Amino acid sequence: MRAMSARRKAGWLVAMTGSAGMLAGAFSQPGFAQRAPVSASTVQAALRQVEVEHMQVRVVAIDPAANKVTLRGPRGQLADVDVNPAIVDTHRLRVGDRLNVAYQPALLIRVDRVESHGVRERLETTVALPASAGRAASAHRVRIVATVVDIDRDERLLTLHGPGYRQVLRVARDVPLDDLNVGDSVQAEFVSALAVALAKV
Repeated sequence: MRAMSARRKAGWLVAMTGSAGMLAGAFSQPGFAQRAPVSASTVQAALRQVEVEHMQVRVVAIDPAANKVTLRGPRGQLADVDVNPAIVDTHRLRVGDRLNVAYQPALLIRVDRVESHGVRERLETTVALPASAGRAASAHRVRIVATVVDIDRDERLLTLHGPGYRQVLRVARDVPLDDLNVGDSVQAEFVSALAVALAKV
């Protein structure tokens, strides 16, 4: 899940947790079995780097069975957000709803170039994070084979075209970008964006 300006909240306010964004994974060749996923402790440490951002979005898809929504940002970018069913009932949302959302953007934690021959892949899993303040947590991890569309080295943002659509990822501090170029095929691992609050506009 690219910063947006926050608007005055109208209607109901709910808290929700999820994951949107991607932690990019480095692999020597295509095929997710080639390299073990990033450890839970590494994921947790990377997520501590990310600050909450605010944006106004529109709901474009809802998957109640998976407690997931797809949101479109102000510049047309799309992001998947997993919703904690204990906090938010996705049945209360409708396609076309406009929302103000506070979230931690998706964070890229590992990426490397590969020879994909135009093949794009996606694998999603849930990773249990080490307990913090006596509470267990989890994050939605996505591993993909994708194409590099844009690199903003100053802002440390990477845009990937994977299966389905393009996604903008914030890059973790320890992930190098020097060897990447637009048009490269990469294997990437990322944890989805984390929404912390939303309100209907």
